[in-house]
Amino acid sequence: MAMRVVALTGLKGGVGKTSTAVNLAAIAASAGYRTLLWDLDPQGAATHCLDLKPKLKGGASRLVGGGRGGLERVSRASSIKHLQVVPADASVREIDRVLSLSGRPSKPIRKLLAGAKDDLDVVILDCPPGLTAVVEAVASVSDLLLVPVLPEPLPVRALDRFRDFLTDTRSASPAILAPFISMIDRRKPLHRRTEAEIRSRTDFLGAAIPESSSVARLPEEQVPVVVGAPRSLAAAEYRKLWAETAERAGI
Repeated sequence: MAMRVVALTGLKGGVGKTSTAVNLAAIAASAGYRTLLWDLDPQGAATHCLDLKPKLKGGASRLVGGGRGGLERVSRASSIKHLQVVPADASVREIDRVLSLSGRPSKPIRKLLAGAKDDLDVVILDCPPGLTAVVEAVASVSDLLLVPVLPEPLPVRALDRFRDFLTDTRSASPAILAPFISMIDRRKPLHRRTEAEIRSRTDFLGAAIPESSSVARLPEEQVPVVVGAPRSLAAAEYRKLWAETAERAGI
């Protein structure tokens, strides 16, 4: 199969972006797909959650600036079979600057991914929050942009900003946006009301990742929920999200 690229993006942090990226990568790898999780967030949360050292060999500027070697040079094996990780360290903060100065933000990212296409089936990109040059570049090379959305009115309305960004930058068609409900707590009336409104729309995926202790423990236990708590509600919703993602991205 041709390599597919799926990105996790969001306007702000703390919405379950990284936990989703880690769990989807684990599901893909466990299904036998040669999977790469590229941690593009300077906080390095995905790197930490998979118990890897926050060290990017040669630094981010060299990687995206055309230095020798590609993703295979900097990727590290995780504890999960078939799952490689490009870790993040403090140098990842420089990626946004390098891409902004390049004039064509998508070119370095596209080149790196093209060099790995024969060795990978699935690439999952964990992007930094916000609408930046990194997100613009990632959007231009992705088959699907997954956007976790808290079930509250303001985050739902903020999706329009994301669509406008894609249109204004001409980086990708808004059709590749795939929002889904994240961190839902159905004990809260606001979450229940917002979920009901979302279900009347056609743009959201069906999965709804719950706010749960199994997800909250991920940074501490450093084991994906789908591995450490496979029978939990969160794991079931991550698997549902992966099935929808695979269908939409042609995996």
